[in-house]
Amino acid sequence: MRYLASFFFLLYFTACNPAADSVETAKVYLLAAPDWGIEKVYVNGALSYQDGKKVDNFGGVAFNRYMQSVRFKEDGSFVGKYTEHEKPNVLHWEVLPQEKIIMVTAAPDSTNAKPDPRSGWTIIPQNVHEDAFEMTTETAAFDYPRVTKIRLLFRRK
Repeated sequence: MRYLASFFFLLYFTACNPAADSVETAKVYLLAAPDWGIEKVYVNGALSYQDGKKVDNFGGVAFNRYMQSVRFKEDGSFVGKYTEHEKPNVLHWEVLPQEKIIMVTAAPDSTNAKPDPRSGWTIIPQNVHEDAFEMTTETAAFDYPRVTKIRLLFRRK
């Protein structure tokens, strides 16, 4: 009976809040929200942050700060706010139609004119809804030479 209730909840959720079916639809959803607030963070599949609080995991990579809110702007700016800083962090977001993804990377300059689809944060349309989205990355920067997988879940404010 419990599984049946879970199935109907999942069916209701997906039917009432469908995922974007293309990068163009994902772009529309992301731009429509004035702000997105962080809800959960997973590091290597383990919950690391939820409801504004760090979740301790033994033996795993730990982070002590997250962008509490982010905003996608039409000009390609991705503006993130940390709670402890007044000045926002500005990155760049772009639709990569060939890869059928949205990438969030460092802002382009003369040395970094095009985003590299192998670096930065990836947003796939199936993970974008009108009221929530997730973005992921893989990096060896935190636990070299091991790769750390990070998944951020945001909810529309």
